[in-house]
Amino acid sequence: MSVLSSLRIRNLRCIRRADLSLPQGLVWLRGANGAGKTTLLEAIYLLDRGRTFRGRRSGPVTTRGEAATTVVGVVDDGGRPRKLQWTSQDGGAVAGPALTRFVGTSSYSVVEGDPALRRRFLDWSLFHVERRAPELWRRVKRLQQQRNAWLRGGARGKAVWDAPYVEELAELWGLRTHFLHVVNDAYQDLTTTLCPAGALGLRWHWSGQGRDLGEVLASHLAGDMERGYTFLSPSRGDLVFERESLPWSGSRGENKIAGMLLQLAVQDVVRRSGSAPQVVLLDDPYAEVSEMHIGPVVRRWLESADQLIVTSLADRQEPGAGLDVAAMFHVEQGDVKSMADQ
Repeated sequence: MSVLSSLRIRNLRCIRRADLSLPQGLVWLRGANGAGKTTLLEAIYLLDRGRTFRGRRSGPVTTRGEAATTVVGVVDDGGRPRKLQWTSQDGGAVAGPALTRFVGTSSYSVVEGDPALRRRFLDWSLFHVERRAPELWRRVKRLQQQRNAWLRGGARGKAVWDAPYVEELAELWGLRTHFLHVVNDAYQDLTTTLCPAGALGLRWHWSGQGRDLGEVLASHLAGDMERGYTFLSPSRGDLVFERESLPWSGSRGENKIAGMLLQLAVQDVVRRSGSAPQVVLLDDPYAEVSEMHIGPVVRRWLESADQLIVTSLADRQEPGAGLDVAAMFHVEQGDVKSMADQ
């Protein structure tokens, strides 16, 4: 069990100063758009990952006019507290498996976005279950770079990189396939009861499916020489969402729920492996989705996390029915107040 018991923020975007005591269970952050709710989640993510989940367009993290940002937190690992600190000047030490899982408002993008996003999501999740996957990925990339250098040199001599490259790539894809099979079982169970579109499945697809990788690589040689790089790589293929064995994509709201449930399925699988993030950051799950559909999803997330921190707009006076809130905070123009004090 891992719970973030306290959080101290100094000069992070619109939040100049905040000190929070956080309990186990459901923590609810209410506020208007731009009030600083997502910035609170960002502080926790920075503390754990040493980087932000926002894109480059979000600008500098430090409050305008201030010299630096500092985030300090205490994580309670089953009665063993440990301190984490991140500063904009020095960064922070990131050791061991990730503590947090961030589920953003754009969860729909994993369904309707670019295939590269789905591949990154799948591999990032795989790395939490298969400890040998990151090193295997690095070996594949290193062999690919060596083969690319050989190609750019005119592919003279024997193709010494082909056999080891195919062997490592086949092992990596085998891990992907097995992991996706396990996630698919969990995903079908979740979508059957929680997705408005009904039961959904997952399938990995690439153009050379069913063929020997060595034969595929050999058939690409002329094109690889012309391109100067190896076309057959971990960056090929796509994660396909299916309904009744046919490719599926729904409305924006349906896609958002489908994307959230995919992350939840992975969370369940990773947690069963014994290395799961225990603190889940759920950013405005109610946006673009009716409470009737999203309420049960939030409740199911709470079952899978030791601590669930949720943001919502200020006009939602209370969380949905059936949600037992351990603490609620109101965020307004960077000021964070406990609702228990009001």
